[in-house]
Amino acid sequence: MAEVFKMPKYPCPFCKKREATQLCDFIIDHFFTTAKDEKGRMIGMQHETCNNQMCTKCMTVYGGLEFCPSCSKLWKYIQDNHERKPGRLYYDTLFGRNNNDR
Repeated sequence: MAEVFKMPKYPCPFCKKREATQLCDFIIDHFFTTAKDEKGRMIGMQHETCNNQMCTKCMTVYGGLEFCPSCSKLWKYIQDNHERKPGRLYYDTLFGRNNNDR
């Protein structure tokens, strides 16, 4: 007798076989809000994530963040092709110097 395959309620859009249980954590936007929390403190910087649905087999973990396959490709591309050119501002900020120290 043939096995009956049951479709998952939320199928993974990448493999289309397993249940999507995770959301992608890749940060796609930063924004500042002046909203306040319940104690009256300003919330400040916020970020928006990709939130693609995925199963645990399709996700890739980088530093505790779970990325979908498309964001994982983007992350690898950025790591391989990003050209870092730190200048004086970077070192002055890093070592706590300001413009008056010159």
